[in-house]
Amino acid sequence: MSDTTNDHDTTVQDWYFTENGQRKGPFPASALLDFLQSNRISGDTSVWRKGLSDWQPLKSTELGVPLQDAPPPVAASNINNAFVWIVAIAPIPYGLFGGVIDAIKMDDPLQPHRGLDLLAFLVPVVINAALCLADERQLKRAGYSDKWLTTFGFILAPAYLLIRSKRLRQLPSYGVTWIVTFVISILLSIPY
Repeated sequence: MSDTTNDHDTTVQDWYFTENGQRKGPFPASALLDFLQSNRISGDTSVWRKGLSDWQPLKSTELGVPLQDAPPPVAASNINNAFVWIVAIAPIPYGLFGGVIDAIKMDDPLQPHRGLDLLAFLVPVVINAALCLADERQLKRAGYSDKWLTTFGFILAPAYLLIRSKRLRQLPSYGVTWIVTFVISILLSIPY
């Protein structure tokens, strides 16, 4: 493959994009279109090629033409928020579940209860991840795709809730609710 390209032929020209504050590339236009289709990048990802004066959102370049044929994302007010509200109030039932586990452990306080401790940890983590990922799948179908949502859906529910509200340009109500219910669950678990 030759290192020389025609400045006007964007199909063979080397393109760069930004990811996590880092420049990635060079890639042919076909690779960027593949990244776009696989949701590695989006129409808002900054891209650059020789001949552009500065970084631009992919959707404003000639590579963004396919995006112009796609419908815009569904209005945030039309998206079902049931999953995120369940996640937002979940710390209280998880705290109650932890209390039940503690009560079971009190039957034999000298015995190590590694299995119960693991269960008390894994149940909330798995349920939160499942709810966040179900919500994230719903958001993708509505036209909102963001790899950070998937990452935080697995790792950290409050971060997922706050990033989601920012992505949909909503008030962070469910993220704040999660923080409040988490504090309440901690206060309820303090022995008197």
